[in-house]
Amino acid sequence: MPGGKNRIRHHAGRFIATRLACAHEARSTRCKRGNTLRTHLGWRRTLYDGAGDLMSLRVIVTEGEGTIMRQHPATTLALAVAGCTALWSVQASAQTSSQPSLEQLQQQIQQLQQQVQDMKTQQQNQQTQAASTSSSNNGAAPQQASSEGPKKSLNVGGGVAVEYQVQDHDAAPDQRDGGNLIFDYFSLNFSGQYGKLTYAAEERFSTVNFADSSFLHYGWAAYDFNDHNQLKGGYFQVPFGMVKDIGYQTFWGNLTYFAGFTDNQAAGLGYKYENGGWRVDLDAFKNDDLQQNSLYGSNPFQGYQQINGGNGRIGYTFNKDGDNWVDVSAAARGGQLEVGNSNDNGTRWAATVAADARIGLWTVQGQVVGYKYNIPDDRSFNGAALSTQAITVENYGFGYQVPASGEIYSFNVARDFPVQNMGPIDKFQVYNNYSYLHSGEGDYDEFGNRIGDVQFNAVGGEMVAGPVYIWADMLIGKNSAMTFVGPNDGDWHPRFNLTAAIYFDGDLVK
Repeated sequence: MPGGKNRIRHHAGRFIATRLACAHEARSTRCKRGNTLRTHLGWRRTLYDGAGDLMSLRVIVTEGEGTIMRQHPATTLALAVAGCTALWSVQASAQTSSQPSLEQLQQQIQQLQQQVQDMKTQQQNQQTQAASTSSSNNGAAPQQASSEGPKKSLNVGGGVAVEYQVQDHDAAPDQRDGGNLIFDYFSLNFSGQYGKLTYAAEERFSTVNFADSSFLHYGWAAYDFNDHNQLKGGYFQVPFGMVKDIGYQTFWGNLTYFAGFTDNQAAGLGYKYENGGWRVDLDAFKNDDLQQNSLYGSNPFQGYQQINGGNGRIGYTFNKDGDNWVDVSAAARGGQLEVGNSNDNGTRWAATVAADARIGLWTVQGQVVGYKYNIPDDRSFNGAALSTQAITVENYGFGYQVPASGEIYSFNVARDFPVQNMGPIDKFQVYNNYSYLHSGEGDYDEFGNRIGDVQFNAVGGEMVAGPVYIWADMLIGKNSAMTFVGPNDGDWHPRFNLTAAIYFDGDLVK
């Protein structure tokens, strides 16, 4: 009926309503025009005829509290016509008689019920036959799949960083006047999700700042069994130390980083459990470098390599989802140490306790690490004898010596400043990161301090404005050649480092 209005007829205290709604599947899936007939007993049929051919018939049956809805092909036109004819006959009877026959109306309804039941049986038979055909087709998936499917996402990003450096003249006598401006790295990364599977990888490139031209920073895939349990495999960060943070704010790093106990990667499998504030990690690693000569983190090399190791960490975060929180953790790791050209391996172990707190605008962090490399005597690599009191470690492919045993203490404090009135600036933070390595190895200087003991401090600030990140660090170290700040001569040596980086990313699949 044009106009889409409702016609309401009254007969013997009951209402029969006719509503117009329709769809023409050849042009649109939205309903445009049609007829709906409804009786007082709750039976309803909607005939979609559109502006052209009859496309489908939708039958809704209301009986008690249950509702059954089915769709059937256009071959059920006869059923629709029969239903409409029956109801129209009721209307005609109402117009010719003041008291319609209740018995006649009940007979018509019973006929409609039987026709609906026949249609349901026929459709069930067709569905059973279709399912049987699909399962017998060599296990092939049905032609019509769910429109939702697994959740998918893919993000691609990267970054470029440059550094301006001014070193102590004694440490860098060949430095240019006014310092050096160098290219740090260019990186490309991606991360994504496919259902319960997540994955990520990053490659970094530099012909200036790396011993090799590039290295794999990380590359892993993980499967989430549920909200609490995850299994990860690949080359990923070892969960050793703080739970929420890497353990320093400076761009340069601290002693736990240069010794290989913070922000360090290895190749293997890892299990993670999270529930409330609890976090548990159990890991098994085959090696720490995937045979790469340059690495982002710090690991033994040039005659030393960590193999066949394990790691475990347990942590708890108080007020995990709040603005102010505290996390505490304890971890241990160990395994074999390849030494020289012999198959008789040494051993290694390390343990740590750490705390990380965010209170208002302040961040306070502390960590203690104890470690030991058990290096067998009389080992050599490429004809050179290997020490048992120190081990060669590399970062970005450049090697340095680290005491074979010791304890590292680190303490960090940082403060954020509100940026509401700072234009494009999103973050402004100042920090001080101090760390001390007591080695127990080496000679004494004239002040009674072990030359082998290392101290390192970084005071600076970080500013973020959209994709632009800037770190300004004033570094000072004593016996801290392992941090590339001065020689191991028992004196303090400074170094200034300014880093500017641009990071970008974008979603390819959401």
